[in-house]
Amino acid sequence: MRYASVPPGFLTTELAAQAAGVKPATVRDWVRRGILQRAAGSPRHPLYTVDAVTAAKAAPKPNSTRARRATVNSA
Repeated sequence: MRYASVPPGFLTTELAAQAAGVKPATVRDWVRRGILQRAAGSPRHPLYTVDAVTAAKAAPKPNSTRARRATVNSA
């Protein structure tokens, strides 16, 4: 189901990526990591609020070096 028109205040994955200056895969990764929450839509076609996308873009993200150190230190 593609949206003929997106409700005001909401963004599709593609629009959220464009607004944040990232790829759609990054938006999906933010959801997987809990940085961004779906606000509406269906599991295959989620919608996000503009405020949530803005907050996710500004949120601190773990870099790969920190993630590798955490994995090594926990072993």
